[in-house]
Amino acid sequence: MATIKDSLVIANRLPDGTGYTWTLASRLGEMILEVEAQFGKRDRSLTILGIEFCDSGPRIWFPGNCGHIIIQLGFSAKEDLVQALFQLAQESVYLLDPVVLGYANVLEIGLATHFSLQYIKQFNSNYTISDPKYAAAAELTAHLLNLNPMSIKQLRSRGIKIAEITASQLLAVCPKLPQSIALELAASFDNWTF
Repeated sequence: MATIKDSLVIANRLPDGTGYTWTLASRLGEMILEVEAQFGKRDRSLTILGIEFCDSGPRIWFPGNCGHIIIQLGFSAKEDLVQALFQLAQESVYLLDPVVLGYANVLEIGLATHFSLQYIKQFNSNYTISDPKYAAAAELTAHLLNLNPMSIKQLRSRGIKIAEITASQLLAVCPKLPQSIALELAASFDNWTF
């Protein structure tokens, strides 16, 4: 049976008695607070059951399609805290507007990757993305957020899901964004060639 690094799942009492050491569960709570502060409140109609490891992760999973959601991290993250936190940060963004077997646009993938890179800097300031498509999506998203850090929060406050944000909606909240970037961000990630 595979082993998991203890610090990922075992909370130890702090020496001063004021709390416990960080685990993936407590880090997820921190991430959700940060994601919601930056991009708006998450869809609370789903119950987050927890975090597990699987060979097809990272991803979110909806067991039984009954209103539950599980974050699945890849096996590569079982022994690597930085990898586990990067994957968890990525998936925490998908908790905002979770979609069963859903469509993701470049913006949603870019936002998740951008947030993961932002979060992981405190643990590894040199962490990079090995997949150039994800890196490119994060770069386009960073361009949008540099021009208007509140753009996603503004659109989501109107009930618009991230994966449904259009180029015209992006331009409405960020008129300085080049139209070409808005069109790329609104494109389907699966079909996108960068």
